[in-house]
Amino acid sequence: MNQTRNEIVVIGGGAVGVACALWLRRDGHQVVLLEPGDIAGQCSYGNASTFAEYACSPIANPSVWSNLPSLLFSQDSPFVIRWSRLPQLLPWLMRFMGQCTQEHAKTNAKRLARLLRQTYSGYEPLLDDAPSARALVRNNGCLYAYTTEKGLRGAQADIAQRRSLDIEQEVLDAAGIEALEPAMAGQSVGGVLFPRSCHLRDTQGFIQALAAPMIADGSLRRGHAMRLQSCSDGVHIHCDDGSTLVADRVVLAAGAWSTQLAASLGEKIPMDTERGYHVEFELGRELLTRPTCPVESAFYMTPLANGRLRAAGTVELGSLRDPINPARIRYIEERVRKVLNIDAPVSHRWMGFRPTLPDCVPVIGPSREDARVIHAFGHQHLGITLAGATGELVAAHVRGQAPEWLGEYSASRFH
Repeated sequence: MNQTRNEIVVIGGGAVGVACALWLRRDGHQVVLLEPGDIAGQCSYGNASTFAEYACSPIANPSVWSNLPSLLFSQDSPFVIRWSRLPQLLPWLMRFMGQCTQEHAKTNAKRLARLLRQTYSGYEPLLDDAPSARALVRNNGCLYAYTTEKGLRGAQADIAQRRSLDIEQEVLDAAGIEALEPAMAGQSVGGVLFPRSCHLRDTQGFIQALAAPMIADGSLRRGHAMRLQSCSDGVHIHCDDGSTLVADRVVLAAGAWSTQLAASLGEKIPMDTERGYHVEFELGRELLTRPTCPVESAFYMTPLANGRLRAAGTVELGSLRDPINPARIRYIEERVRKVLNIDAPVSHRWMGFRPTLPDCVPVIGPSREDARVIHAFGHQHLGITLAGATGELVAAHVRGQAPEWLGEYSASRFH
């Protein structure tokens, strides 16, 4: 059997895995990044391209209870469930609903806010080393636009919560929304501007630019990790081609596939998959200048390079194996056309897998089964946003300088 010895292997070439690898390299570690496909080819490719440093409100919150009938039974909803998957989803759904209390939502919002404060400090040194990645960042803020008075009234609790957590925001009326984004004229009753938010002109290009030094020096290895094995000489990573990588430490950052690898060590982590969608239009011009979210529809409209507009979001609970759901694509497309009054054809459709834990907070820290394995997954909608912060925390843990509060993000919270 072909075996190679490594100091640290990071499994997963998405935003989080790349950031973890880069932070560890900055500390002088020999790092291999193990990825079966393209860098940022999965969930990190198709997201809303936004650094959402304000997004501390977990989806698991008390409003879920009042909206439960529409969530369960309406296909014209931003949150849908594939009924064929319900038996498999029930354990996760029960844990999720258990988090939909005022107390849990408040705790989880604080945990998310604490990570979100490191959004930019986590990226800054990485961007210093990658000017081509920095060139893809636009700092125009992000806009929430509420289309109904009911929606705006319902947002007041979230606005107050962000204020209590010192998250910068500016509450706007309809005229304020229109002044920032004329294309939204007549489409909102008010909203919120998050002035510190940034967006990316090309998400995959941004992450690939960050990863370029690892690609150039051969630190990227193509391979699909199938299972992990704890051995006296290190952690063995068995790959689908029959090869084995032996590592002193492993960082598990494989997104939606991470729990399968954790389970091979005997660790059960209650993570499931949100299937996210996006639709792109080739407009040939920049219709919006910043990510804009018609909040009641639960997707972002983000201007990308070369006149592209990406609308990304919504939630579908289903399997990693289920095909794309055309109804989700139609849901987004129809609403974008209505809001922005565009008739350009759809140029691209995509579906990807968001790794989601019941409390909507990622798992960061050592495995309970083998402390040489470090978890870095479950970021749900915040993978791009929190990648740098996660890498910074993982590197701090490896050097023995992790903050004491990092223990709150351990998978042990589910046991």
